[in-house]
Amino acid sequence: MTDRLLVECGADGLVTVREWPSGELYPTVAAPAAPLRWPLDKHDLEELRWYLEQYLSSPFGVYGERGSAVEARLPVWGARIFKAVFGSGPARDAYLRARERGGPTEVVILSATTGPLGLPWELMTDPARPRPVALDRVTFSRGLLTAQPTEVARVSASRLRVLTVVSRPDGPQDIGYRMIARPLLRRLAPLREEVDLVVLRPPTLDRLAEVLAEARAAGEPFQIVHFDGHGVFEHAQRPVDRFAPRSFDGQGPQGMLAFEHPTGGQDLVPAERAAGVLAQAQVPIVVLNACRSSAAVGAGVEAVVATQLLQEGTAAVVTMAYSMDAGAAAEFMATFYERLLAGDRVTEAVAEGRRRLATGDQRPSPKGQLPLADWTVPVLYARSEAGFPWLRGAGLGPAAPVPEEQEDPDLAAEGEFVGRDALFHTLESAVRLHRVVLLHGPAGTGKTELAKAFARWYRDTGAIDAPELVVRHSFHPGVATFGLDGVVDAVGQRLGDEDFPHLDRAARRARVEHALCTRRMLLIWDDFEAAYAMPDPTGATPPLSETERTELRAFLARVAAGGRSAVLVTSRTEEQWLGAVRRIAVPGLEPEEAHEYADQLLGRYPQARRRRETRSFAELLRRLDGHPLSLRLVLSHLESTDARDLLDALLDALRGAAPPPGSAVDSRTASLSASIAYSLGHLSDADQQALTVLGLFRGVADSNLLAAYSRVPRCPEPFRWRSAQEWDGLLARAARVGLLTSLGAGRYRIPAALPALLQANGSAVDSCAVDRAFLETCGMFGAWVTQKAEGGEAERALALLHHNRLTLGAALGHAIARGFWEDARFMAQALHRYWELRGLFAERQAWADRVRLAVETIETAETAETADGEPPAEGTAARALWLLMTPSPAGGRPRT
Repeated sequence: MTDRLLVECGADGLVTVREWPSGELYPTVAAPAAPLRWPLDKHDLEELRWYLEQYLSSPFGVYGERGSAVEARLPVWGARIFKAVFGSGPARDAYLRARERGGPTEVVILSATTGPLGLPWELMTDPARPRPVALDRVTFSRGLLTAQPTEVARVSASRLRVLTVVSRPDGPQDIGYRMIARPLLRRLAPLREEVDLVVLRPPTLDRLAEVLAEARAAGEPFQIVHFDGHGVFEHAQRPVDRFAPRSFDGQGPQGMLAFEHPTGGQDLVPAERAAGVLAQAQVPIVVLNACRSSAAVGAGVEAVVATQLLQEGTAAVVTMAYSMDAGAAAEFMATFYERLLAGDRVTEAVAEGRRRLATGDQRPSPKGQLPLADWTVPVLYARSEAGFPWLRGAGLGPAAPVPEEQEDPDLAAEGEFVGRDALFHTLESAVRLHRVVLLHGPAGTGKTELAKAFARWYRDTGAIDAPELVVRHSFHPGVATFGLDGVVDAVGQRLGDEDFPHLDRAARRARVEHALCTRRMLLIWDDFEAAYAMPDPTGATPPLSETERTELRAFLARVAAGGRSAVLVTSRTEEQWLGAVRRIAVPGLEPEEAHEYADQLLGRYPQARRRRETRSFAELLRRLDGHPLSLRLVLSHLESTDARDLLDALLDALRGAAPPPGSAVDSRTASLSASIAYSLGHLSDADQQALTVLGLFRGVADSNLLAAYSRVPRCPEPFRWRSAQEWDGLLARAARVGLLTSLGAGRYRIPAALPALLQANGSAVDSCAVDRAFLETCGMFGAWVTQKAEGGEAERALALLHHNRLTLGAALGHAIARGFWEDARFMAQALHRYWELRGLFAERQAWADRVRLAVETIETAETAETADGEPPAEGTAARALWLLMTPSPAGGRPRT
C-alpha cells in the first residue's frame, strides 16, 4: 500500500497539500491553500532544457563549463522546489509522517491547468536526505484536479502486447529524429516470449483503429500503445509559454499528435480524437516518446497531449518532458516493461526506469561517454491505477542476449549496427509504397549492413508472414550466373515446398511469383553492381546479357505491381537500366550516429578515450564524412596517436587520395582511399606487398588456404613458404589497423573496396602466375574437402565450403575459361555437394551450362549458342569434368 501526498495547484496560484495515508478512504487537508512561489525563473528553465537536450552535442570549451555548471545547480534547484512545497509548517509535517511510516510514498501533482503540470517537479530534493526525492523510494505522478476517479483498466492477456506507432512525417528533417523503437526492440530481445512488440504499418489513425479492433476481436488485445513520434500545438504561430495557464475545457491551444497520411506526409490528429480511438479499444496505457521541445514550437505540448488523453479515459500516460537520447529512452522503456511484467503498477515501473537512468547515466557525446542527469525527463500522467498483475513473474530473471545461433546467418550483423534512423523511416515508407527499392552508395558506406538491419527489424516487428521469408541473395562474383533462376532458387528454398526441387524452370518461377503475390516476404539483392554496372574485372562471373537483364527487370516490375512482398537492392551505382524503381542514396552517418559508432569502435582502446576529448577529434569525424569503413580504419589509431596528429596525417593523405577504382569522386570515396592509405602506412612494405594476395579472394580470406597456396611450386616469390600461422599473423596485423575484420578460425572479412585499392598501389607480382598457382591450390582444396565429406566429416566440410564458396566459385570460372580441367573438376566436385545440400539447383545447372559450352565440340559457330555438341574424348580430364556436371541415366545430357 502507498501513502500519497496530493499537491493541488489551483488556477489562482494557490497550492493545497492533502495527505492520504494507505488504508484511508479519503485524503485530508494537511496544509491549507497558500501561494506557490515557483523558485525557477524562465532563464533557469531554459538552462535546464539546454542541458538535457543540447549540452552533449558539443561539450567543449565554454559549453562544457556551462553544462557542468547547470549540473551543479540541479540539487540547488531541487532543494528550492522542495522548500516551496514541503519546506515548513503542516506540509512538511505531512511529508515527514509519510516518510517515517517507511512504506512507499507517492507525490501526486494535481491541477486544472497544464502550466503547473509541465514544471520539472522530479528535481525536488529534500536537503536532509542524500538523494533527490524521486530517486529515494518516492514516486511522482501528475493528474487532473477536475477529473473523477475511474476503475482500473483491465485487459486480460497471457502476454504483454505493445503496438508501436513510429511516425516521422517529415522524414530526415523531423526534429529530434531518433527512433526509440529500434533500440527498444534489441533491449527487449531476452523477453521476446513475454512481450509482443508490433509496429503499426502504415502509421495512420485509421490503421490504428483497425489494428486495435482486430486484436481485440481475436482475443489478443494490446495493453499499451507506444507513440514514437511527436506532438505539436494546433496552428501554433509563435512559441507557446510553457507555464501559462491552460485549462482542459477546450480553452487555449489544442494538443495534436503527428500521424502520417497513407501516402506519406503529416496528418495532425487532435489528441482527444486519438484518445477516443484508444478508449474504444480499451487501451489502458499510452507511451509518448519524442514530443517536440521548446526549441521548436514551444514547450508544454507533452502536458497538453497527455492531459487530453486522460480526459478521454486513458488510465495512464508515460511521456518525456524533453527530447532524450534514443539509447537512454530505450533503456528506460525496457525497464518499464520488465517491471510491468513483474506485476508492478505503472507508477512503480516508471520509478524503477528512472532509477535505472540515474545509475547508468553515461550518454554518447563527441568526447565519449559523459554523465547526464536525464532521469528527470520521464513523466507519468495518471487518471487511475493501472497495471497487469496477472502477468506477475513473467520474464523475471537475469536478462540474457538472444543466442547468436538463433539468428539467420545471412542476416547476422557484423558488430553492433549503429544509427541510420532517418534511412530506416525512409525505407519503411518506400518499401510500403513502391515495393522495389534500390540503396546505392560508394563502397564501405554500410549498404549491406543497413539492408540486413532493416530486414531484421522488418521481420521482428510483424511485417513478414514468417521469419524464414526474409531472403538475402548475393550477386557477389563467384556464382555461376547472376540471372533470374538463381533468385528463384534462393526464394524457393524458403517456401517449405517439398515439390519445388522437382519442378521445371517455368514451374519454379511461377511458384515463386505466386508466393510473392500472396505472402509478405522481403528479398535482399546484395552487391547488385557486379551483375552488370560494375562487372568483376577478372571475369569470374559473366555480366548479365540483354535477355537476362530483361528477365530481371520484368520480374521486379511484377513484384512492384501486384505483390505483397518487397525487394531491397544494394548497389554502388544507381542501376539506371532497372527503370522506374525507388532509389535511395546511402550517405555517411549523421554526426550523432558517427559519435555513437566511435564509442563502439573505441571501447577496446582505453588511451583513445582521453584523446577524443578535443575539438580535433570532432574535426576528424567531420573530415571522415560519417563513412563507416573510414571511421573503422582511422579511429583505431587513436590508441597510439593524438587526434591532432591523426587529423594532420589524414589531411595529407586526402590531398593525394584517388577514389577506389570504379567509384565516383566525392568526399566519402576520397576519405576511404585516404583512410586505407593511412592504415596501410602502419604496415611494413613487405606486409603491404603480401596483402595484394587478397585480390584472389572473394569476401573472406582464409589463412589455411593461403598456407596451401604458399606450398604450390608456381606460387610467386612474395607469397612462398609461409605457414598458416604466419599468414594469420599478417591478416591479424591488417585487422589491427582496421583493414580486415576477424571472423575467427583464421578467416578474415575483406572490405569490398580494399583489393582494388591494394592493386592500384602497385604489385610486382605477375597476375597470370598468381592465378595459375591459386587455381591449383583451389583444386587441391576441393579434393581435400570432398575427402573430408566422404570420410564422415560432412558438417565440417559444408562449413568450410560455405565460407570459401565465392572464392572457390570464382576460381572455378577461371579454371574453366583457361582449360585447367583437372583443377576445375576437383573444385566442382566439392561445390556440387554444397549446391545439392543447399538446394541451389539453378546454380548447379548454370555451372553445368558453362562447362558444356567450354568442353563440348560445336560443329559451327552459328549454332554455338543453342546446339548440343560432342562430349570430350574418353579418358581426358575434360571428360571427367563433363560427366560430373552433366549427370543423367544415359550419361549424356543434363536435365532441364
